[in-house]
Amino acid sequence: MPETRPTQPTAGATRAKLAQERSRATAKRIVGAALRLWNERGFEKGFEDTTVDEIAGQAGISRATVYYYFPKKEDILRELAWVTAEQIHELALRSLMSGRPVDQVIDEIMQQLGEMIARSPKAAVRRMLQIRDQAPESIARDSAAGGMTRAFSVVVAHAQEAGELPRAPGAIEIAEVISSIVMGCISKWSIVEDMDLPRTLRARTAIVLAGIEALGDKAG
Repeated sequence: MPETRPTQPTAGATRAKLAQERSRATAKRIVGAALRLWNERGFEKGFEDTTVDEIAGQAGISRATVYYYFPKKEDILRELAWVTAEQIHELALRSLMSGRPVDQVIDEIMQQLGEMIARSPKAAVRRMLQIRDQAPESIARDSAAGGMTRAFSVVVAHAQEAGELPRAPGAIEIAEVISSIVMGCISKWSIVEDMDLPRTLRARTAIVLAGIEALGDKAG
């Protein structure tokens, strides 16, 4: 039989990939510039008072480019929330490759998620949550919470396949419960003082997993 050579990407596919990478880099630059300006001025005041021209100048791009990527300042916060969800998804995949039990995988995800959120200004987190609550259902479903639900469902489904968790409730249902608890903890952290967010996330999700495992024991 003739030797099969690996398929090489076409020039068009390569150009499309490079364009996508440049687009992501530009969006990231805009988000970084906006956050620097908002935080320098105090988030609440900075968010309201900072102009698109100032964000463009900080990012070193044109005003039109900022509007192309983010028609409203709220869209910058949505992007930031979505990036966080993507990071959680990548962390979930890396953690699964370690072969550790599901409780340890979820525990690590919660620790790192809590640390990421805790580095953000609480005012910024409150505004992001407010934007999410005001968004239409379709947008909210694709927001940070939706992204986290998908990440958690990957971990739960893997645990169910390995026999670590019962197959009922389904992976998506369990992931939605975990995601709801996570968002509730983040919301509370954003308005109270002296709350250890990573520890709280780890403790609450451990309770959920223990309850699900107990359901499996009863069914058995």
